[in-house]
Amino acid sequence: MDEKMKLRGWLAAKNLNISCLGKYSNLEFCSQYRDSLNKFPQDQIFSQSGDYICFLDGYVYNRNDFICAEGFHDWQQSFILSMKKDINGHLQKLRGAYCGYLYEKETDRVVIYTDHVSNKALYYYVEGDKWIVSNYVELIVRVLQSNRISYHFNQTAAKYMLTYGYMLDESTFVQEIKRLLPGRYASILRGDVQTECYYKIPHKEEKMSKEEAVEFIDTAFRQAVDREFGKDREYGYKHLVDLSGGLDSRMVSWVAHDLGYTEQVNISYSKAGYLDNVISYKVAGSLGHEYLFKPLDDALWMYDMDEMVLKNNGAALGLGITGGNRLLRTLNRDLYGIEHTGMLGDVVLSSYYKDEAFSKGKPQYGYNQYSNQVRYEFDSHLLAQYDSQEEFVIATRGILGMQTSYMIRQHYVEAGSPFMDVDFLQTAFSIPFAYRKEHDIYLKWIAEKYPGAAEFGWEKWGGVKPKENHIPIRMAKTAQRLAYGYLCRLFHKENRDSMNPVDYWYSSNQQIQACLGQQFEERITSNVLGDDLRKDMLRLYRQGGFTEKEQVLTVLAAIHLYFD
Repeated sequence: MDEKMKLRGWLAAKNLNISCLGKYSNLEFCSQYRDSLNKFPQDQIFSQSGDYICFLDGYVYNRNDFICAEGFHDWQQSFILSMKKDINGHLQKLRGAYCGYLYEKETDRVVIYTDHVSNKALYYYVEGDKWIVSNYVELIVRVLQSNRISYHFNQTAAKYMLTYGYMLDESTFVQEIKRLLPGRYASILRGDVQTECYYKIPHKEEKMSKEEAVEFIDTAFRQAVDREFGKDREYGYKHLVDLSGGLDSRMVSWVAHDLGYTEQVNISYSKAGYLDNVISYKVAGSLGHEYLFKPLDDALWMYDMDEMVLKNNGAALGLGITGGNRLLRTLNRDLYGIEHTGMLGDVVLSSYYKDEAFSKGKPQYGYNQYSNQVRYEFDSHLLAQYDSQEEFVIATRGILGMQTSYMIRQHYVEAGSPFMDVDFLQTAFSIPFAYRKEHDIYLKWIAEKYPGAAEFGWEKWGGVKPKENHIPIRMAKTAQRLAYGYLCRLFHKENRDSMNPVDYWYSSNQQIQACLGQQFEERITSNVLGDDLRKDMLRLYRQGGFTEKEQVLTVLAAIHLYFD
């Protein structure tokens, strides 16, 4: 097997032969295959006692909160004991990035779980007395194929991908395989699956002044950063920290440095010479950090569709991580524990929307899509799970979409974001919407607590410093950028003001066009596709921009990997 196409994952199964995966453990009551990172071995759990089989993959911040005398002061035994007493309360209390299962030998019940925000994704298959649990869909598919069990293409998943560019619920491209959604656990017994929600991102505003909000944010963020970087230090790892021209990754790196985590390696990838490159280089230099940059100008990452869909489970756009995967391939991964990202900071401390009534209103379909060229009707019951449009979009576009890149990163290192820390989320969404919108409280927090971080340009503002008194400059710069973009489109010139000018790279590179075009023509004829869906995909690929082509190619890559 091509090393690039090898998954670093795990799988457990009941009443199924999993020898197709390679060396595995026969646990008598079930079987387990494991080839995962194991970056934090003292946090991991793989224990078989007289009554239980327990497994946890990932890392945990608060192990000591669970260790007790009844569990012989042992982390693994104390964990099992806590799960037995109160699964819901146990998972609510747990902090970190993890997924796993607890199998009860006496009852034949298995409980599967993922963390509050699904930093560690989990998928499952259940049929009669058979079940499979894994962090990768393809591993489950291989076991089904090996055991000659039929499975079917999920048309709804394809429709999600062709519109939103990510899944909106537990769907995968295989009808019989489901994703365990964030903040949930499921009990599986004799073919029956009962799913329970133990956590939802809170959206309960509290009355406070802006000064109080700044203090709350700073206290909670410093705690979140300290937890993440402290886990690296506990195991002797260097700190691998994303850095771009934006504010989110900058504040992670800056606050960590302020807390004494100075041995950082900042990584960045974009078009060479673009603001993301220029600004991140200056920030890293000012802090005295190592800096690694990968230019994307060769556009070679555009050839990686199958690899990316394999590694992100087809859960979101195949090329969404752009060059990040190729950069991680080049690193000595033994040096690092967690890749520290600024994931979703921009929408947690600010908001997806400017209009408060719309943000707090009932959830609606049709927003935050990558394409509106094709239209489908989706189940209204899905929207009923969410109390507001903001809650819906953070759970779907944010966690089920953007955070999908973690599935890819986790082949090399673990991943995390202080902005997605459970206790920080509690703080952030207690702040009034009026403070959060348009980065108001975000900029005030930086200005009052970390003014040095505001001395560098902000990519979102065209390189203008993120300061209130620079807003008029930013407005003029924005107008200039819009005019420049219009002229580039008018005269078919490269827009040098874009991090990933995918449409330009695609249209100007005949080799990429030919390669992807051939892939499309070969795969669009698959018998798995219905005629109506095929027609929609033909139109989207031939008439759409590169992102819409990418949506189609993602669906076709999933079909190629799982069916053809």
